[in-house]
Amino acid sequence: MPTTPSADEPSNGPAQPAPTPPAAPPSAPPQPPAVAPATEGGRFPLLARLSLYTTVHTLADFAFGAVFVTVILARGADPWAVGATLAAGHLLGLLMEAPSGAMGDRYGHRRLLTAGLAVWGTGLVVLGTAEGLVLTVVGVCLGNVGASLKSGTLIAILVNRVGDRDRSRRIARIVRVGAVSARTGSVLGAASVMVAGTWLPAETMIALGGVLILLLAVLAPWCFPATPGQPDRRIGAIVLESVLLVASRRFVPQVALALSLMVATMLLVVAWQPMLLAEYGGGDVRLNGLVLLLMSLSLTAGAACARWVDRDSPHLWGPLVSTGIGLPLVLAAYGVVPLVAGLVVAEFLIGLGGVLSGVWSQLMFTDANRNTMFSAMTVATLVGSVATTGSFGWLWELRGIPFAVSALAVVALVLAVAAMVLTRLFPESADFTWAVRRNGAREDAGEGP
Repeated sequence: MPTTPSADEPSNGPAQPAPTPPAAPPSAPPQPPAVAPATEGGRFPLLARLSLYTTVHTLADFAFGAVFVTVILARGADPWAVGATLAAGHLLGLLMEAPSGAMGDRYGHRRLLTAGLAVWGTGLVVLGTAEGLVLTVVGVCLGNVGASLKSGTLIAILVNRVGDRDRSRRIARIVRVGAVSARTGSVLGAASVMVAGTWLPAETMIALGGVLILLLAVLAPWCFPATPGQPDRRIGAIVLESVLLVASRRFVPQVALALSLMVATMLLVVAWQPMLLAEYGGGDVRLNGLVLLLMSLSLTAGAACARWVDRDSPHLWGPLVSTGIGLPLVLAAYGVVPLVAGLVVAEFLIGLGGVLSGVWSQLMFTDANRNTMFSAMTVATLVGSVATTGSFGWLWELRGIPFAVSALAVVALVLAVAAMVLTRLFPESADFTWAVRRNGAREDAGEGP
Protein backbone atom coordinates (compact mmCIF):
# COMPACT_ATOMS: atom_id res chain seq x y z
CA MET A 1 0.00 0.00 0.00
CA PRO A 2 1.53 3.40 -0.93
CA THR A 3 2.25 5.66 1.96
CA THR A 4 3.02 9.35 2.30
CA PRO A 5 6.76 9.87 2.85
CA SER A 6 7.68 11.15 6.26
CA ALA A 7 10.13 13.94 7.04
CA ASP A 8 12.93 11.40 7.46
CA GLU A 9 12.26 9.55 4.19
CA PRO A 10 13.60 10.53 0.73
CA SER A 11 11.11 11.97 -1.73
CA ASN A 12 11.03 11.50 -5.50
CA GLY A 13 10.28 15.18 -6.16
CA PRO A 14 12.15 18.38 -5.38
CA ALA A 15 12.15 19.49 -1.82
CA GLN A 16 9.29 21.82 -1.01
CA PRO A 17 9.30 24.30 1.82
CA ALA A 18 7.15 23.18 4.67
CA PRO A 19 3.93 25.15 4.92
CA THR A 20 3.61 27.38 7.95
CA PRO A 21 0.76 26.21 10.13
CA PRO A 22 -1.80 28.83 11.05
CA ALA A 23 -1.38 30.28 14.48
CA ALA A 24 -3.88 29.15 17.03
CA PRO A 25 -6.12 31.81 18.53
CA PRO A 26 -4.65 33.15 21.74
CA SER A 27 -7.75 32.14 23.67
CA ALA A 28 -7.80 28.54 22.42
CA PRO A 29 -7.05 26.09 25.25
CA PRO A 30 -4.40 23.43 24.65
CA GLN A 31 -5.90 20.28 23.18
CA PRO A 32 -5.18 16.95 24.93
CA PRO A 33 -3.49 14.30 22.82
CA ALA A 34 -5.84 11.96 21.05
CA VAL A 35 -6.26 8.62 22.80
CA ALA A 36 -6.72 5.57 20.62
CA PRO A 37 -9.80 3.56 21.50
CA ALA A 38 -9.19 0.39 23.42
CA THR A 39 -9.04 -2.62 21.14
CA GLU A 40 -8.31 -6.32 21.42
CA GLY A 41 -5.23 -5.99 19.23
CA GLY A 42 -1.57 -5.95 20.07
CA ARG A 43 1.21 -8.49 20.15
CA PHE A 44 -0.74 -10.58 22.63
CA PRO A 45 -4.40 -9.65 22.20
CA LEU A 46 -6.95 -9.89 24.97
CA LEU A 47 -8.61 -12.86 23.32
CA ALA A 48 -5.33 -14.79 23.47
CA ARG A 49 -4.91 -13.88 27.15
CA LEU A 50 -8.44 -15.08 27.84
CA SER A 51 -7.61 -18.35 26.08
CA LEU A 52 -4.35 -18.86 27.99
CA TYR A 53 -5.88 -18.08 31.38
CA THR A 54 -8.88 -20.33 30.78
CA THR A 55 -6.73 -23.20 29.55
CA VAL A 56 -4.28 -23.04 32.47
CA HIS A 57 -6.81 -22.73 35.29
CA THR A 58 -8.97 -25.48 33.77
CA LEU A 59 -5.91 -27.73 33.50
CA ALA A 60 -5.16 -27.13 37.20
CA ASP A 61 -8.78 -27.66 38.19
CA PHE A 62 -9.05 -30.87 36.16
CA ALA A 63 -5.87 -32.27 37.72
CA PHE A 64 -7.37 -31.52 41.14
CA GLY A 65 -10.71 -33.08 40.23
CA ALA A 66 -9.11 -36.30 39.06
CA VAL A 67 -7.45 -37.14 42.38
CA PHE A 68 -8.91 -35.12 45.27
CA VAL A 69 -11.27 -37.85 46.52
CA THR A 70 -8.35 -40.28 46.62
CA VAL A 71 -6.33 -37.74 48.64
CA ILE A 72 -9.12 -37.15 51.18
CA LEU A 73 -9.63 -40.89 51.67
CA ALA A 74 -5.89 -41.42 52.12
CA ARG A 75 -5.93 -38.96 55.01
CA GLY A 76 -8.27 -41.17 57.00
CA ALA A 77 -11.66 -39.75 56.10
CA ASP A 78 -14.63 -42.08 56.15
CA PRO A 79 -16.95 -42.09 53.12
CA TRP A 80 -19.53 -39.97 54.98
CA ALA A 81 -16.80 -37.43 55.79
CA VAL A 82 -15.79 -37.25 52.13
CA GLY A 83 -19.38 -36.51 51.16
CA ALA A 84 -19.76 -33.93 53.94
CA THR A 85 -16.52 -32.20 52.92
CA LEU A 86 -17.53 -31.96 49.29
CA ALA A 87 -21.05 -30.84 50.21
CA ALA A 88 -19.67 -28.09 52.47
CA GLY A 89 -17.40 -26.84 49.70
CA HIS A 90 -20.18 -26.87 47.11
CA LEU A 91 -22.58 -25.14 49.50
CA LEU A 92 -20.10 -22.34 50.18
CA GLY A 93 -19.46 -21.96 46.48
CA LEU A 94 -23.19 -21.78 45.79
CA LEU A 95 -23.73 -19.19 48.54
CA MET A 96 -20.88 -17.06 47.15
CA GLU A 97 -21.95 -17.25 43.50
CA ALA A 98 -24.60 -14.51 43.30
CA PRO A 99 -22.93 -11.92 45.60
CA SER A 100 -19.60 -12.58 43.89
CA GLY A 101 -21.07 -11.46 40.57
CA ALA A 102 -22.34 -8.27 42.19
CA MET A 103 -18.90 -7.66 43.71
CA GLY A 104 -17.40 -7.87 40.23
CA ASP A 105 -19.96 -5.46 38.79
CA ARG A 106 -19.45 -3.02 41.68
CA TYR A 107 -15.69 -3.14 42.32
CA GLY A 108 -14.45 -4.12 38.85
CA HIS A 109 -14.09 -7.49 37.16
CA ARG A 110 -10.28 -7.48 37.10
CA ARG A 111 -10.10 -6.99 40.86
CA LEU A 112 -12.47 -9.88 41.47
CA LEU A 113 -10.61 -12.05 38.94
CA THR A 114 -7.36 -11.46 40.83
CA ALA A 115 -8.93 -12.06 44.24
CA GLY A 116 -10.77 -15.18 43.08
CA LEU A 117 -7.67 -16.74 41.54
CA ALA A 118 -5.67 -15.95 44.69
CA VAL A 119 -8.23 -17.60 47.00
CA TRP A 120 -8.71 -20.55 44.63
CA GLY A 121 -4.98 -21.17 44.24
CA THR A 122 -4.42 -20.87 47.99
CA GLY A 123 -7.12 -23.46 48.59
CA LEU A 124 -5.46 -25.97 46.26
CA VAL A 125 -2.04 -25.39 47.81
CA VAL A 126 -3.49 -25.89 51.30
CA LEU A 127 -5.30 -29.04 50.18
CA GLY A 128 -2.18 -30.42 48.52
CA THR A 129 0.14 -29.77 51.47
CA ALA A 130 -2.21 -30.41 54.41
CA GLU A 131 -1.52 -33.31 56.76
CA GLY A 132 -4.81 -33.45 58.67
CA LEU A 133 -8.49 -33.44 57.83
CA VAL A 134 -9.13 -29.97 59.26
CA LEU A 135 -6.80 -28.23 56.82
CA THR A 136 -8.08 -30.52 54.06
CA VAL A 137 -11.61 -29.21 54.63
CA VAL A 138 -10.26 -25.63 54.72
CA GLY A 139 -8.52 -26.18 51.39
CA VAL A 140 -11.65 -27.60 49.74
CA CYS A 141 -13.79 -24.70 50.99
CA LEU A 142 -11.27 -22.05 49.93
CA GLY A 143 -11.05 -23.62 46.49
CA ASN A 144 -14.82 -23.52 45.99
CA VAL A 145 -15.10 -19.94 47.25
CA GLY A 146 -12.27 -18.76 45.00
CA ALA A 147 -13.73 -20.47 41.94
CA SER A 148 -17.08 -18.77 42.62
CA LEU A 149 -15.40 -15.38 42.98
CA LYS A 150 -13.62 -15.82 39.66
CA SER A 151 -16.54 -17.24 37.68
CA GLY A 152 -17.75 -15.02 34.86
CA THR A 153 -15.10 -12.33 35.30
CA LEU A 154 -12.89 -13.19 32.32
CA ILE A 155 -15.77 -13.14 29.84
CA ALA A 156 -17.16 -9.95 31.41
CA ILE A 157 -13.83 -8.13 31.00
CA LEU A 158 -13.83 -8.75 27.26
CA VAL A 159 -17.54 -8.57 26.44
CA ASN A 160 -17.96 -5.23 28.25
CA ARG A 161 -15.39 -3.79 25.83
CA VAL A 162 -17.41 -4.82 22.79
CA GLY A 163 -19.24 -1.90 21.21
CA ASP A 164 -22.17 -1.85 18.82
CA ARG A 165 -20.14 -2.66 15.69
CA ASP A 166 -20.40 -6.31 14.66
CA ARG A 167 -21.52 -7.08 18.21
CA SER A 168 -23.00 -10.55 17.64
CA ARG A 169 -19.93 -11.86 15.83
CA ARG A 170 -17.47 -10.50 18.40
CA ILE A 171 -19.40 -11.76 21.43
CA ALA A 172 -19.87 -15.16 19.80
CA ARG A 173 -16.13 -15.36 19.19
CA ILE A 174 -15.26 -14.46 22.78
CA VAL A 175 -17.66 -17.06 24.20
CA ARG A 176 -16.47 -19.71 21.73
CA VAL A 177 -12.78 -19.11 22.43
CA GLY A 178 -13.44 -19.28 26.17
CA ALA A 179 -15.34 -22.57 25.80
CA VAL A 180 -12.76 -24.15 23.48
CA SER A 181 -9.96 -23.09 25.84
CA ALA A 182 -11.75 -24.63 28.81
CA ARG A 183 -12.24 -27.89 26.93
CA THR A 184 -8.60 -27.85 25.83
CA GLY A 185 -7.57 -27.36 29.44
CA SER A 186 -9.65 -30.38 30.46
CA VAL A 187 -7.94 -32.49 27.78
CA LEU A 188 -4.51 -31.36 28.97
CA GLY A 189 -5.56 -31.98 32.56
CA ALA A 190 -6.62 -35.54 31.80
CA ALA A 191 -3.40 -36.17 29.90
CA SER A 192 -1.28 -34.64 32.67
CA VAL A 193 -2.85 -36.89 35.30
CA MET A 194 -2.28 -39.94 33.12
CA VAL A 195 1.39 -39.00 32.57
CA ALA A 196 2.48 -37.25 35.78
CA GLY A 197 0.48 -39.65 37.94
CA THR A 198 3.08 -42.33 37.32
CA TRP A 199 5.80 -40.41 39.15
CA LEU A 200 4.14 -37.63 41.17
CA PRO A 201 1.99 -38.11 44.29
CA ALA A 202 -1.60 -36.91 44.00
CA GLU A 203 -1.05 -34.30 46.72
CA THR A 204 1.84 -32.80 44.77
CA MET A 205 -0.23 -32.53 41.61
CA ILE A 206 -2.95 -30.64 43.49
CA ALA A 207 -0.40 -28.28 45.06
CA LEU A 208 1.26 -27.61 41.68
CA GLY A 209 -2.15 -26.80 40.24
CA GLY A 210 -2.62 -24.28 43.04
CA VAL A 211 0.75 -22.70 42.29
CA LEU A 212 -0.25 -22.31 38.63
CA ILE A 213 -3.47 -20.55 39.63
CA LEU A 214 -1.61 -18.28 42.06
CA LEU A 215 0.76 -17.33 39.24
CA LEU A 216 -2.25 -16.35 37.13
CA ALA A 217 -3.50 -14.20 40.03
CA VAL A 218 -0.17 -12.37 40.26
CA LEU A 219 -0.08 -11.70 36.51
CA ALA A 220 -3.76 -10.71 36.14
CA PRO A 221 -3.25 -6.94 36.78
CA TRP A 222 -0.69 -6.87 33.95
CA CYS A 223 -2.58 -9.16 31.57
CA PHE A 224 -6.00 -7.51 31.63
CA PRO A 225 -7.12 -3.88 31.48
CA ALA A 226 -8.62 -2.14 34.46
CA THR A 227 -12.40 -2.41 34.50
CA PRO A 228 -14.54 0.43 35.87
CA GLY A 229 -16.56 -0.26 38.95
CA GLN A 230 -19.84 1.17 40.22
CA PRO A 231 -19.11 2.17 43.82
CA ASP A 232 -22.39 4.09 44.11
CA ARG A 233 -24.44 0.90 43.70
CA ARG A 234 -24.93 -1.43 46.63
CA ILE A 235 -24.26 -5.13 46.23
CA GLY A 236 -27.73 -6.04 47.44
CA ALA A 237 -29.32 -3.71 44.90
CA ILE A 238 -27.25 -5.18 42.05
CA VAL A 239 -28.19 -8.73 43.08
CA LEU A 240 -31.89 -7.89 43.38
CA GLU A 241 -31.98 -6.10 40.02
CA SER A 242 -30.15 -8.95 38.30
CA VAL A 243 -32.34 -11.66 39.82
CA LEU A 244 -35.49 -9.80 38.80
CA LEU A 245 -34.15 -9.46 35.25
CA VAL A 246 -33.21 -13.14 34.98
CA ALA A 247 -36.61 -14.13 36.37
CA SER A 248 -38.44 -11.94 33.85
CA ARG A 249 -40.13 -13.16 30.66
CA ARG A 250 -37.17 -11.92 28.65
CA PHE A 251 -34.83 -14.49 30.20
CA VAL A 252 -37.15 -17.43 30.95
CA PRO A 253 -36.32 -19.24 27.65
CA GLN A 254 -32.60 -18.87 28.32
CA VAL A 255 -32.99 -20.27 31.83
CA ALA A 256 -34.92 -23.24 30.40
CA LEU A 257 -32.14 -23.90 27.88
CA ALA A 258 -29.41 -23.57 30.52
CA LEU A 259 -31.26 -26.02 32.76
CA SER A 260 -31.69 -28.45 29.87
CA LEU A 261 -27.96 -28.39 29.19
CA MET A 262 -27.13 -28.76 32.88
CA VAL A 263 -29.45 -31.77 33.29
CA ALA A 264 -27.90 -33.43 30.21
CA THR A 265 -24.36 -32.59 31.33
CA MET A 266 -24.78 -33.86 34.89
CA LEU A 267 -26.55 -36.96 33.60
CA LEU A 268 -23.48 -37.72 31.51
CA VAL A 269 -21.15 -36.92 34.41
CA VAL A 270 -22.83 -39.28 36.87
CA ALA A 271 -23.77 -42.02 34.40
CA TRP A 272 -20.74 -42.65 32.20
CA GLN A 273 -18.58 -44.45 34.78
CA PRO A 274 -21.33 -46.82 36.01
CA MET A 275 -22.27 -47.54 32.38
CA LEU A 276 -18.61 -48.20 31.53
CA LEU A 277 -18.24 -50.45 34.55
CA ALA A 278 -21.33 -52.45 33.60
CA GLU A 279 -20.15 -52.78 30.00
CA TYR A 280 -16.44 -53.56 30.43
CA GLY A 281 -15.88 -54.25 34.11
CA GLY A 282 -13.49 -52.36 36.36
CA GLY A 283 -10.34 -54.39 35.91
CA ASP A 284 -8.30 -51.68 34.20
CA VAL A 285 -8.85 -48.08 35.26
CA ARG A 286 -6.73 -46.91 32.32
CA LEU A 287 -9.83 -47.49 30.21
CA ASN A 288 -11.57 -44.77 32.27
CA GLY A 289 -8.76 -42.37 31.47
CA LEU A 290 -8.88 -43.20 27.77
CA VAL A 291 -12.66 -42.79 27.54
CA LEU A 292 -12.49 -39.54 29.53
CA LEU A 293 -9.85 -38.24 27.13
CA LEU A 294 -12.01 -39.13 24.11
CA MET A 295 -15.02 -37.44 25.69
CA SER A 296 -13.00 -34.30 26.46
CA LEU A 297 -11.72 -34.13 22.88
CA SER A 298 -15.28 -34.48 21.59
CA LEU A 299 -16.45 -31.72 23.94
CA THR A 300 -13.71 -29.46 22.60
CA ALA A 301 -14.65 -30.25 19.00
CA GLY A 302 -18.29 -29.43 19.70
CA ALA A 303 -17.39 -26.05 21.17
CA ALA A 304 -15.09 -25.29 18.23
CA CYS A 305 -17.77 -26.18 15.67
CA ALA A 306 -20.02 -23.44 17.05
CA ARG A 307 -18.21 -21.03 14.70
CA TRP A 308 -20.09 -22.57 11.76
CA VAL A 309 -23.52 -22.17 13.34
CA ASP A 310 -25.52 -19.02 12.58
CA ARG A 311 -24.26 -16.66 15.27
CA ASP A 312 -27.34 -14.43 14.90
CA SER A 313 -29.72 -17.23 15.91
CA PRO A 314 -28.40 -18.89 19.10
CA HIS A 315 -31.97 -18.84 20.42
CA LEU A 316 -32.97 -21.20 17.61
CA TRP A 317 -29.94 -23.48 17.36
CA GLY A 318 -29.24 -23.81 21.08
CA PRO A 319 -32.54 -25.50 22.02
CA LEU A 320 -32.46 -27.58 18.83
CA VAL A 321 -29.03 -28.99 19.71
CA SER A 322 -30.08 -29.60 23.30
CA THR A 323 -33.06 -31.74 22.23
CA GLY A 324 -30.66 -34.31 20.76
CA ILE A 325 -28.21 -34.74 23.65
CA GLY A 326 -30.15 -37.40 25.53
CA LEU A 327 -30.81 -39.67 22.53
CA PRO A 328 -27.26 -41.13 22.15
CA LEU A 329 -27.11 -41.68 25.91
CA VAL A 330 -30.40 -43.59 25.92
CA LEU A 331 -29.37 -45.67 22.89
CA ALA A 332 -26.04 -46.47 24.56
CA ALA A 333 -27.73 -47.36 27.86
CA TYR A 334 -29.92 -49.93 26.10
CA GLY A 335 -27.08 -51.29 23.95
CA VAL A 336 -28.48 -50.04 20.64
CA VAL A 337 -25.22 -48.21 19.85
CA PRO A 338 -21.71 -48.80 21.23
CA LEU A 339 -21.30 -47.16 24.62
CA VAL A 340 -18.22 -45.07 23.77
CA ALA A 341 -19.86 -43.82 20.56
CA GLY A 342 -22.93 -42.68 22.46
CA LEU A 343 -20.82 -40.90 25.09
CA VAL A 344 -18.69 -39.14 22.47
CA VAL A 345 -21.70 -37.92 20.43
CA ALA A 346 -23.44 -36.65 23.57
CA GLU A 347 -20.31 -34.76 24.63
CA PHE A 348 -20.02 -33.17 21.18
CA LEU A 349 -23.59 -31.88 21.39
CA ILE A 350 -23.01 -30.59 24.94
CA GLY A 351 -19.96 -28.66 23.76
CA LEU A 352 -21.86 -27.15 20.84
CA GLY A 353 -25.00 -26.36 22.83
CA GLY A 354 -23.02 -24.84 25.70
CA VAL A 355 -21.43 -22.25 23.42
CA LEU A 356 -24.76 -21.36 21.80
CA SER A 357 -26.40 -20.95 25.20
CA GLY A 358 -23.50 -18.80 26.39
CA VAL A 359 -23.66 -16.56 23.32
CA TRP A 360 -27.41 -16.06 23.75
CA SER A 361 -26.95 -15.06 27.39
CA GLN A 362 -24.00 -12.71 26.80
CA LEU A 363 -25.89 -10.96 24.00
CA MET A 364 -28.75 -10.28 26.42
CA PHE A 365 -26.81 -9.45 29.61
CA THR A 366 -26.31 -5.75 30.32
CA ASP A 367 -22.83 -4.35 30.90
CA ALA A 368 -23.74 -2.96 34.33
CA ASN A 369 -25.03 -6.31 35.64
CA ARG A 370 -23.22 -8.78 33.38
CA ASN A 371 -21.28 -10.65 36.07
CA THR A 372 -24.24 -10.74 38.49
CA MET A 373 -26.67 -11.96 35.82
CA PHE A 374 -24.17 -14.67 34.90
CA SER A 375 -24.02 -15.68 38.56
CA ALA A 376 -27.82 -15.69 38.87
CA MET A 377 -28.05 -18.04 35.87
CA THR A 378 -25.30 -20.18 37.38
CA VAL A 379 -27.17 -20.51 40.68
CA ALA A 380 -30.30 -21.63 38.81
CA THR A 381 -28.37 -24.26 36.87
CA LEU A 382 -26.57 -25.47 40.01
CA VAL A 383 -29.97 -26.21 41.53
CA GLY A 384 -30.69 -28.29 38.43
CA SER A 385 -27.35 -30.02 38.90
CA VAL A 386 -28.19 -31.01 42.47
CA ALA A 387 -31.62 -32.28 41.43
CA THR A 388 -30.16 -34.31 38.56
CA THR A 389 -27.45 -36.03 40.57
CA GLY A 390 -29.82 -36.83 43.43
CA SER A 391 -32.54 -38.14 41.11
CA PHE A 392 -30.12 -40.32 39.18
CA GLY A 393 -29.04 -42.21 42.28
CA TRP A 394 -32.63 -42.74 43.40
CA LEU A 395 -33.85 -43.85 39.95
CA TRP A 396 -30.83 -46.10 39.51
CA GLU A 397 -31.62 -47.84 42.78
CA LEU A 398 -35.31 -48.07 41.88
CA ARG A 399 -35.28 -49.25 38.25
CA GLY A 400 -31.67 -49.56 37.03
CA ILE A 401 -29.27 -47.41 34.97
CA PRO A 402 -31.12 -47.53 31.60
CA PHE A 403 -34.34 -46.31 33.20
CA ALA A 404 -32.52 -43.55 35.14
CA VAL A 405 -30.75 -42.36 31.98
CA SER A 406 -34.00 -42.41 29.98
CA ALA A 407 -36.00 -40.51 32.61
CA LEU A 408 -33.46 -37.72 32.98
CA ALA A 409 -32.91 -37.54 29.22
CA VAL A 410 -36.65 -36.90 28.87
CA VAL A 411 -36.38 -34.07 31.43
CA ALA A 412 -33.58 -32.48 29.39
CA LEU A 413 -35.65 -32.87 26.22
CA VAL A 414 -38.75 -31.28 27.79
CA LEU A 415 -36.71 -28.29 28.99
CA ALA A 416 -35.16 -27.84 25.54
CA VAL A 417 -38.57 -27.96 23.85
CA ALA A 418 -39.87 -25.52 26.46
CA ALA A 419 -37.05 -23.11 25.52
CA MET A 420 -38.15 -23.32 21.87
CA VAL A 421 -41.81 -22.68 22.68
CA LEU A 422 -41.08 -19.88 25.15
CA THR A 423 -38.88 -18.11 22.62
CA ARG A 424 -41.89 -17.98 20.30
CA LEU A 425 -44.22 -16.83 23.08
CA PHE A 426 -41.78 -14.20 24.38
CA PRO A 427 -40.13 -12.61 21.31
CA GLU A 428 -38.36 -10.09 23.54
CA SER A 429 -36.09 -12.97 24.64
CA ALA A 430 -34.36 -12.75 21.24
CA ASP A 431 -34.21 -8.93 21.06
CA PHE A 432 -30.44 -8.59 20.97
CA THR A 433 -30.63 -4.78 20.73
CA TRP A 434 -32.26 -4.55 24.17
CA ALA A 435 -28.99 -4.80 26.11
CA VAL A 436 -27.34 -2.23 23.81
CA ARG A 437 -30.21 0.21 24.35
CA ARG A 438 -30.05 -0.33 28.10
CA ASN A 439 -26.29 0.21 28.13
CA GLY A 440 -26.74 3.42 26.16
CA ALA A 441 -29.44 4.66 28.52
CA ARG A 442 -27.14 4.20 31.51
CA GLU A 443 -24.30 6.04 29.80
CA ASP A 444 -26.62 8.92 28.85
CA ALA A 445 -27.71 9.12 32.48
CA GLY A 446 -24.05 9.26 33.56
CA GLU A 447 -24.21 5.99 35.48
CA GLY A 448 -21.28 4.33 33.69
CA PRO A 449 -21.20 0.74 32.47
